[in-house]
Amino acid sequence: MWLGGNTLAQRLVLAAALGLAAVGPVAATPSDRSAETAGSDALTPEQSLLLRFEAALDPGRLPDHFRDGDVAALLPPDRCGTPLVREYLATRDALSAAVREAIDGYLAVTEASDTLTSDGGHFRLSWFTEGDNAVPLVDVDPADGTPDFVARMAGYLEHAWSAEIDTLGALPPPVTPVDVTFRRMRIYGYTTPVDPALGRTRLVLHSTFAHFAPNDDPDGDAAGSAKVTAAHEFRHVCQYAASRWSEDNWTELDATWAEERVYAQVNDYLWYMNRDNPVRRPQVPLDDGGSGSYEDAVFQVWLARRHGDGVIADFWRRRTQVHAELPLAAWDSVLAGRGTSLAAGWGDFTAWNYAVGGRCVPGLGYADAAAYPEGDLAGQLLAYPGEVAGTVEHLAAAPVRLGGFEGLGDRLLRIRFDGEDAPVPLSLSLHVQTTDGGGWQDQVSLDRHGDASLVLPVPALRLAGVGVIVGNGATGGEARSWTVAVDTLPGPPSPPSGRLLAVEPNPCNPVAWVTCAMSARDQATLDIVDPAGRRVRRLWSGSLATGTHRFAWDGHDEAGRPAAAGVYLARLATPRGVQGRKLTLVR
Repeated sequence: MWLGGNTLAQRLVLAAALGLAAVGPVAATPSDRSAETAGSDALTPEQSLLLRFEAALDPGRLPDHFRDGDVAALLPPDRCGTPLVREYLATRDALSAAVREAIDGYLAVTEASDTLTSDGGHFRLSWFTEGDNAVPLVDVDPADGTPDFVARMAGYLEHAWSAEIDTLGALPPPVTPVDVTFRRMRIYGYTTPVDPALGRTRLVLHSTFAHFAPNDDPDGDAAGSAKVTAAHEFRHVCQYAASRWSEDNWTELDATWAEERVYAQVNDYLWYMNRDNPVRRPQVPLDDGGSGSYEDAVFQVWLARRHGDGVIADFWRRRTQVHAELPLAAWDSVLAGRGTSLAAGWGDFTAWNYAVGGRCVPGLGYADAAAYPEGDLAGQLLAYPGEVAGTVEHLAAAPVRLGGFEGLGDRLLRIRFDGEDAPVPLSLSLHVQTTDGGGWQDQVSLDRHGDASLVLPVPALRLAGVGVIVGNGATGGEARSWTVAVDTLPGPPSPPSGRLLAVEPNPCNPVAWVTCAMSARDQATLDIVDPAGRRVRRLWSGSLATGTHRFAWDGHDEAGRPAAAGVYLARLATPRGVQGRKLTLVR
């Protein structure tokens, strides 16, 4: 396999055509380097594109002043090179012949003689045993003539196929086996079209996966990097077959979600959580720059947890039919089929994004919430009465944290919200942490003017923290204004001993998790009942301690028979009342 490259003569011609300093044996003097660096901000789009290809695939060919210092940060390759390929394909016709020839050379592939078809028959891997692009040649597990590295990659790819096609419902590639090659590069891998009319692509993966960032895989960092790359890049194969990557960088959001869904133990996606994502920078719109990206994968994590993996598959089925539709409009269409919308769920999403790090309550929100960084606040109140005001952009949030409850005793917090009137109202969510380690989150109903007033049912002495999260689920438009005012009232009235917090996923197929919270130890009964109130399955009966509890319903009745698809109710009964939450079982 020979992957790209240009002769020195070709590089000199290309450098002259682009006005770049040619790569040669003579290093620039400090004064020359300063002059070159000063002019780097004036790169043309095609100069930038070529240099980014070199930074990702062959950094040794970069002009000296792009290899070190702050200038190198202008060209940071991401872990995935597919967006770079996609950008090149979109602009190729407008590029000079010299740049097209250079980048085509980087993407050109000549097969190696050593090949392996994966056990499932879905992938054909070819590799070199010597040269810059050689793979590790250790062959002991088993010693069968195929390098262990290649055999493991074949297994990772087959697992990705099984998970993404058979379980998650992705559109399979039109031709199998999918060709896979390996090369030395600064990125984990990339996907490149082979036959655009047919939707056929090729995978190019790193030749060792050594020296990349650490992850949580029990088999080691290199194995974890290889696994998530197999899942991520194979997702790009499926996306291209479905829609020819017409979603811009939303494809990276989806592929990052897929790698976490397929190889959850690796947790590689946590690397992106320190970027401007809805968790760490809730004030930044989800589609900042016109698209989501890697760091926004929590959007699909939330969607899949709330609506099941099928909601993601439905999105891509829609993309096969309507390539020109904006991705956010496609999401709204898919959610409409489930009786909701992006705007209607935005408050729930923003509450999940707030409830992370030290703010998380076990059993609520993201499974990895404790490992996420806490996000920025729009304001904080530590004395009452108090008020915070601000604005919130579209597809963004403005969280306000309430604290300073010491000395308030059994007084109750009263929260008043004034939101700007608009066709798509703002959302208001609460995330409450109690001193016993429990808590809950709720979406607050707003009146027709976009306002609300409520009193927390828990006295201040039992509160550890309260988040008031203002969200703007509109997909566009100007930033919207809001005000949160908080004071206290005498109290408390007797709080309910139990609260039914959540049923998820909903719809379920077949397992649903029912979460409830007890404000004090009390007797409780938790049942699944049908619309007529008849008990289908008892999940708990007896004493429940203070705190949050989760129970699983496996979709079966008391006799162990599968319950029929349809609408049911999770019903929590305590001596102080009965609460219910609707759930839908699908088959």
